[in-house]
Amino acid sequence: MEMLKILRNLYFISSHLGTDTLSQYSFVYLTAVDIISQYPMFAEALLSQLRPTEIGVMPQHPLDRCLDIYFLNTAEHFTTILNTKIADDLLASAAWPYLGTNDERNSLEAFEAAHSVMLAVMAAPHNIDLAASRIETYTEMLFEVFPRSLSPRQFRLAFTQLVRITSPPSLISAQRPLLPSTLLEIISFRVESASSQPLASLSRNGEDDAQPVSEQAALVLALIHSLPCLQLEALEDWLPVAARLCYLVQDPVLRHVCNHRLWDVMSNGEMDLDRAALCANWWNTGRGREMVLYGEEKVISGSMINHSMDEAGSP
Repeated sequence: MEMLKILRNLYFISSHLGTDTLSQYSFVYLTAVDIISQYPMFAEALLSQLRPTEIGVMPQHPLDRCLDIYFLNTAEHFTTILNTKIADDLLASAAWPYLGTNDERNSLEAFEAAHSVMLAVMAAPHNIDLAASRIETYTEMLFEVFPRSLSPRQFRLAFTQLVRITSPPSLISAQRPLLPSTLLEIISFRVESASSQPLASLSRNGEDDAQPVSEQAALVLALIHSLPCLQLEALEDWLPVAARLCYLVQDPVLRHVCNHRLWDVMSNGEMDLDRAALCANWWNTGRGREMVLYGEEKVISGSMINHSMDEAGSP
């Protein structure tokens, strides 16, 4: 505990140097975290001492924000061992002020740390009641800050985690069985009106996707990325929707990226055996390939088939 307190007092220095590049710092920090993780009472006592001065309020002084970042990054390691009351009173309440739109470039790290903590808190199996009470508001905030403050990669990971949290075998799925489909419906609705212009990079360390994507393509990729989390019945319903959304991407290069990602998700081992079999059946005999390549409307109307026959009969 004392070591983590010392590292907290030095964080305003180490954060500028980059803690990931300091192997000795990382070793001492992670070792201390690992030891305290074995004792939930000590973890609660530590976080109570490291907590922000004012819970639920974003401080104005840069040093206080720096200490908040250290608290959020450290608290994320203990989400699975803290009881629900501590997780709500300390972690969720401390992260909440930073979840809104990030208008200041120098507060990006706190913004990212807050979203990571909220997702970790809601993903803990024993926090089902907390997740149920917070997830709708958090989802609204997530869509509000994208793409202004979240990169496509960050949004994709956060959205996939939300779908995973709300899908079986998560306990919250028993209370809200339609929540995963509701999340996907929000994305499918937004794709049609989303911008097709490439998004500017928000990354501080080159963690964005190698190829710039548009808001429209980023939404489609997020939906595709979450498909392995769905139950078989829901997956069967959303595969055609994913194909239709891929075809709606206006930029032909990004449309190819989405198509390739959809094929990659179905074939590279991200699906389990039952889901992979369903995907293979949909692709081969369920007209999945035709939907991806030619669009759902042409497949339904039969114009794609007629076009193929015309080509075959032409000299």
